[in-house]
Amino acid sequence: MSSKTTPDIEAQAVILREAGYSCPAIAEKLDLSLSTTKRILKRRSAVAGAATESLVEQARQGMLNTAFDLDAAQQHAAALVLDDLALSRMIRGGIVEAVEALDPSTSTPYQMMRTLVAAATAIDLTQKVARRALPLDRLAEATHVEELSELRIRIMTDDDVREIREQQRREAAERITGNSLLTEEEDNGVVELVQD
Repeated sequence: MSSKTTPDIEAQAVILREAGYSCPAIAEKLDLSLSTTKRILKRRSAVAGAATESLVEQARQGMLNTAFDLDAAQQHAAALVLDDLALSRMIRGGIVEAVEALDPSTSTPYQMMRTLVAAATAIDLTQKVARRALPLDRLAEATHVEELSELRIRIMTDDDVREIREQQRREAAERITGNSLLTEEEDNGVVELVQD
């Protein structure tokens, strides 16, 4: 327990009390004695649960924003990848040293075989770590840009709208009667969309 409190610790105690924390919980969290905590809260006139709901929600939202910050998550992921790759390099370096130190004259064939199998397993694991950390096979997919078809937009006129509605009426009548109502001339006038 600390023997002297600072204004920062006292402010933290007040904030925790107003957020609804109990005196023993505050004392434990701030590494204070229970009597010191009570004395600080009495001197500062802190009331349990005095923090408004909006302040609590604002603090909660701030914590969520920090937890789900994309830049922070990307930096953390990059640090993990670098750690994995550094550990893989260290393991591979250790394997090289161990294999070079093998002396067939002093080791039994069984010991040599176990050493080589352990080395092969470690190399396999470090390769898997590298493949997961740096998915080079997906790099080509990520850099590939697909050609998009051309989209042409035309503003419809009143005549276009009338023509479409007439076509819809004919198609509805066709479905009901089962007979084609389009003449050969009208059938050739149907516009088809073609992808360029």
